[in-house]
Amino acid sequence: MRKTWLCAILFCVLGSSILASEIKISADVSCRTDKTAPEINKSDSSKLSIRSDASSAKSWIKFDQLGTYDLSTVRGAQLRLTLHEDEGTYHFDVSAVNDRYTTNIGWAERDITWNNAPANDTASYTGLLAEAATLMGTISFTDGKAGDQLFIDVLPAIQADTDGIVQFVLHNADSLINCSTHDHAASTTPPLAGEEYWPTLFITYPPAGADYPTPEDGATVKSSLPALSWTNPDPNDGTSLITCDVYLGIEPNILTMDKVTLAPGADSVDINIPNFPIHATQGKLENVTTYYWWVDCHDPSRETELIPGEVWSFYTYDNLAPVVGAGDDQVTWMTHDPNTVTLVGTAEDDGQPSGTLTVAWTRTAGPATAVIGSADQNSTVVSFVEPGDYEFTLTADDGELQTSDAVRVVVGAGPCDASHVFTGDLYNMADANRDCIVDLADFVDLIALDWLGCTDTLTHCGQ
Repeated sequence: MRKTWLCAILFCVLGSSILASEIKISADVSCRTDKTAPEINKSDSSKLSIRSDASSAKSWIKFDQLGTYDLSTVRGAQLRLTLHEDEGTYHFDVSAVNDRYTTNIGWAERDITWNNAPANDTASYTGLLAEAATLMGTISFTDGKAGDQLFIDVLPAIQADTDGIVQFVLHNADSLINCSTHDHAASTTPPLAGEEYWPTLFITYPPAGADYPTPEDGATVKSSLPALSWTNPDPNDGTSLITCDVYLGIEPNILTMDKVTLAPGADSVDINIPNFPIHATQGKLENVTTYYWWVDCHDPSRETELIPGEVWSFYTYDNLAPVVGAGDDQVTWMTHDPNTVTLVGTAEDDGQPSGTLTVAWTRTAGPATAVIGSADQNSTVVSFVEPGDYEFTLTADDGELQTSDAVRVVVGAGPCDASHVFTGDLYNMADANRDCIVDLADFVDLIALDWLGCTDTLTHCGQ
């Protein structure tokens, strides 16, 4: 959901798109209660304490002016609480007093106690009366600091309200936690000041215009997304057809966006070059890109026919092929003990489409007698029984795309043979026995056997 500051900027820059409405309501009253003093009102405290040991504390918050708002079409509701002081890493529960439970519903800050607090199970350090309260959820935080704001969804409690009074209970903490009261003193101390500490409801309503976008606001989709769609508002007279202008771009700026005007009644648009010539130049969207879009509706039955749309966004992310490395080329020889090499491969993936990545080693060149130990592991041992110029390929498969990389392994009859096969260098002409050393052994092979031998076939060297 867009923030209020974004709405202000967009309206000024674009002159069109606006947010669905949101109202902010501060709590009317709040107070903590203490099991160790069950008949004593604790309104002298500036904190809403939550504690679950023998010194148990629970705190109550009430909004009793909701009857002045139309809650019949509320889309969302969040309760904001603010830490009163630095805390550790803890959690606590937030429950709502059921709408039909009206015992002591008129409690005031200066008269609520452990014993008369609505829905309280006075015998329990942590719990509430099962028939009188409904758990909204658990708030958890890490290394909490004074001024940290905590949010929890309380839409069910707002939707269930019939009398304009909604009450919340903070309870079941795993340590002593203190939140700020409804009358927290005004302050200029960072990070917050004054009313920003108060328990507050944020209630959002659906937009007056286009609604229920597909893809949803903030969604991640493929760059091949075929179309955008939404729900049009009902026409003012119940019979006219709504006409929509659709804007799409990589920034929420009307000056750089594509605009297409659809036929009356249309509530979807194909992503193609005719509709979006700037941002669908290949007939589809760019990968790894955030797009912004909105739909302005025109209702001819309204005095002011334009119904500005919300700004929505989505992110394109296609499955990227795995990244694979088969490792460095290697050399060994048959007289080496053991006559093996270890292939050290790597394979990484983006987690798409399923988060599963498999790997497989195969021999793609060289004698078939080579034996691969664990073909389904990044690293594996290969053993040899004959020389050869081998190639092994590592393939990674994410279930949709595959990537391969190969490594060369030269196995020589001996180290000299392995070296020359690997490099392709010619042997020294004087290295008759090809042991990579020119020595007397080569002299014997090249010269000694023919020492003083006569090659004069006519005179036989004067003999």
